Amino acid sequence: MKRLTALRWRINLALDRTLMVWLLLIPLAFVGCGGQLGKIEAPVVDTAIAEAEAAIAAAQDVDAVSLAPEAFQAANANLYAAREALKEKRGVDALRLAHQASADAKIAHRQAINVAKSSELNATILQKESNVTELRQKLKTTETQVSQKESQVQDAWRESEQLRQRIQELQTANSELGDTRKAFGKQISDLSKTLEDTQIRARRAEEEIRNYGTELSKLRRKLEVADKIAKEEGYQKRAAIAQAESLRKQMRQQAEVYTQRLAQANKQDVAAKHAEFTARQAEKSRAYVASQPALSPPRTGRTSLSTQQIAAGKAALNKWDAAWQSGNLNTHLTYYNPNVIADKVVVLESKENRSKIDRQQLESDLRQMSAHSWTKVKFDTEVESESVIGILQLNQLVHPAADENDTALYDIWIREIWMHQVGNSWKVHHEIWKVYKRVPNL
Repeated sequence: MKRLTALRWRINLALDRTLMVWLLLIPLAFVGCGGQLGKIEAPVVDTAIAEAEAAIAAAQDVDAVSLAPEAFQAANANLYAAREALKEKRGVDALRLAHQASADAKIAHRQAINVAKSSELNATILQKESNVTELRQKLKTTETQVSQKESQVQDAWRESEQLRQRIQELQTANSELGDTRKAFGKQISDLSKTLEDTQIRARRAEEEIRNYGTELSKLRRKLEVADKIAKEEGYQKRAAIAQAESLRKQMRQQAEVYTQRLAQANKQDVAAKHAEFTARQAEKSRAYVASQPALSPPRTGRTSLSTQQIAAGKAALNKWDAAWQSGNLNTHLTYYNPNVIADKVVVLESKENRSKIDRQQLESDLRQMSAHSWTKVKFDTEVESESVIGILQLNQLVHPAADENDTALYDIWIREIWMHQVGNSWKVHHEIWKVYKRVPNL
């Protein structure tokens, strides 16, 4: 289309030049045929100048000034020269220049019209090309959307299959939990029987201790009689002394046995009580955990994060943990979103107190907790959906064991942190606290 437009423009330019030549030859021929050779009448020149002015005005009306500037300027220059030649009585030159001005003006007129038409045609062509480009872009966008939908359908099928597998796994796990519950029931039954046997042995040991006490009382009375006899004279005195020494030896032996049996009985009683307490606490804990709703979303084991994102999230979790361990609470708090929400659970004597706290309350509670001496037990990380999860367990000894038969009690603080990516950073958007007060370190 552009080549056709250029060809048309060159043809029109050739026609304009031919027209200009003929316009120049006609007045010369007219002059040559006149009655006065080399001279021309003034009215003829005036008419030619008027035609040139009209042609220039027509060219100006079609904006030849900007669309055909060279031809338009040539027409004005030739018109000016024609007027000057007329003033100087050079009729032939004035007529020639006037006709040259007319020819230039007509050429400028035609060029301006052609340029305008070409511009309109080019604009139309560009518009068509733009429409074609837009249609192609729409077609490409539509194809992309169709491809995305097909990919989404495939993802949906895969996710559906994964969900079916997950349901099967949960059903299997539920069955295993039932078996585990039965096993725990059997263990509790066995522990109860063991506890009952221990209590029976403890009662027997107490009865034996009472019997040893009775024997010691008898020996003590015999010793008193022997001491009285020892105060008398003669053979009876020596025999009494020997009997007294024998009785003292028996009393020492009985006392040693009595002490051992008493210690053993105390140990058995304490061990039985400790075993009973531990079993009771474990059963309460299992029953309590089974009865409470989950604080965190269920784990699916799937994630949309890339390997690089997972590595960046775990690095942020490690920095979060390092800031806490070093006591740099201000740096620790920079890893939290302003709108973070935390679930706080405090368990004391199997009674639970749950609450939701905002960023301000969370910061206040963290400052209070940081004032205590916590020992880091473990720190694990997981990945779920769009989050990287950190699980930090901290212990604090609140009641040391007085001896080997006593039970040490702890405050156990478990922090579950959910981080997701915000721009180029990783921020905590949810945290779960589980604080167990004065419990054995099971």
